[in-house]
Amino acid sequence: MELFQSVAEAISLYRYIFWPLLGLMAMVIIFIRWWDKVSYFFLNLMSAMPFFGYVARLARSNEPRRQGTGGHAWYPAEEAICAKYWQHYKTSNLGADFYLRCVNYLNKVDERGRKPTGPLLWACSVALVLLEAFIFALVLSPFIASNISANQAEFSAVVVSVLIGVILVPATHLMGAELHKNTLVKKIRYWHGEERHSGNAKSLSKNTQVSLENTRVDDNDPNYLQMLNRITHNARVTPQYWATGIALALILFFAVGAYFVRAATINAMDTEAVNGSPFSQQVSAPVQDSPFDLPAEAVADNAKADHQASQEISDNRVFASKLTFIILSVIFVGVQLIGILIGLFRSFAGIDSKMAANYIGGFSGSEEFAAWHAMRRERVERDAQEKLTALQTRLVMKRTISQSEPVSTLPSFTDYVSGKMRDKARTDIELAAHLKTQSDELALQVQPSAPAPQPASLHVPVADPQQVPDAVVTRESGVNPDSEAEKQRIHALGDLTSFSETELELIAEDQGIAPAALKKRQQVQALLNKARGGSAA
Repeated sequence: MELFQSVAEAISLYRYIFWPLLGLMAMVIIFIRWWDKVSYFFLNLMSAMPFFGYVARLARSNEPRRQGTGGHAWYPAEEAICAKYWQHYKTSNLGADFYLRCVNYLNKVDERGRKPTGPLLWACSVALVLLEAFIFALVLSPFIASNISANQAEFSAVVVSVLIGVILVPATHLMGAELHKNTLVKKIRYWHGEERHSGNAKSLSKNTQVSLENTRVDDNDPNYLQMLNRITHNARVTPQYWATGIALALILFFAVGAYFVRAATINAMDTEAVNGSPFSQQVSAPVQDSPFDLPAEAVADNAKADHQASQEISDNRVFASKLTFIILSVIFVGVQLIGILIGLFRSFAGIDSKMAANYIGGFSGSEEFAAWHAMRRERVERDAQEKLTALQTRLVMKRTISQSEPVSTLPSFTDYVSGKMRDKARTDIELAAHLKTQSDELALQVQPSAPAPQPASLHVPVADPQQVPDAVVTRESGVNPDSEAEKQRIHALGDLTSFSETELELIAEDQGIAPAALKKRQQVQALLNKARGGSAA
């Protein structure tokens, strides 16, 4: 085709511009796809640069030490370099319990085993739609403008096919995603209806506290509420079909419109062929009969037979062309069906389902997940401490009081991490206590203001508490007040399975609780969560 030949010539002529642009586009795709690894590479690179790197620029700071993260005395430059690596440390500070939380979330929304749409699948879907749209656009291009050249017609066909692909690719994907979401909504309504028949149904109200981190707060709720808490829905919790209607209307419009345009084109060509046929002209009678001329009846029969043969050829050609156009329209619909199926089986209706699937994708179990993130976390710690040590060496060499400041007193990246974790743990505990207080106040407001029941007037001899020693009361009841109070404080902390051993020690130190008791409570919660996850699976 002349268009592709012209494109090849243009690429050859402007190869010094085309290939760098193509490489830049590939680099942008790589950056988007593997941004975590790329950003960490550039962080190490920019930190190690000699003159304008992070360490070199922060070493020129003259600000004094101040009270900072974890209660340590920090130079602002030290905290700045630690903060840059802390962003990557947070994403790698994931353990086996986080893997189990992701599995728990996906199981409750019934999306375990689904995979997100990868770049290769997206590229294949877009290529199929563009190819079919290009074939359709070739028929439309002559009608876009009159008196255009063949190259202009092909170029307009390319533009029209791209526009059709831009419209249909997201429309079909959204239709498939909507059908998948409607499947979950129908499950919710079916399970809720079954519970209503048994008289145990709860109202379809969403728990807004459910998230990927707090996925176990609704373990005791029925399955339809667990699924409802993780998807977006309307007020009546009913299926919606607006994306499906738009996608079907677009597909039918393009498929039927393509057939009628192609059919009209072949009819116009057939009409031109008939009008140009010699049988469409009146044959003038001969002026003078010749002994070699056929009789008039024979001439009429021959003309009729030729006309009938020509008509049959034309009809067969039109029938074959229209049948081909119908097949092309069916292929067009089939290509759109592939896009719908991709959206149906590769989309997520859960709010955090795609994030959870991306986290646990590629790992066979929680142990492999924890080992991989531990290796990544150790690498971040090693690189961060190396850059922090280099910065501290430069800062100490600049100051005249460096001789009175031993290196052992300098804070490390581990101190920064422990301080950040301690601050986060304290914030979580305060937030949990605040939420618990609010829920208690709400429960008191909901309770009816009924008078307290009066005890029965029974005369029971009670010993004077002042005459009974505390040791006797403790021994008779079999309860240690100190251990009971500590147990209640541990229970008030909530879920501890997401904290590491270091974090547990920090919480124990901050709350005045024995670390062994916290570790024991964490192990019990992990075993219970594992049992619930196994039974759910």
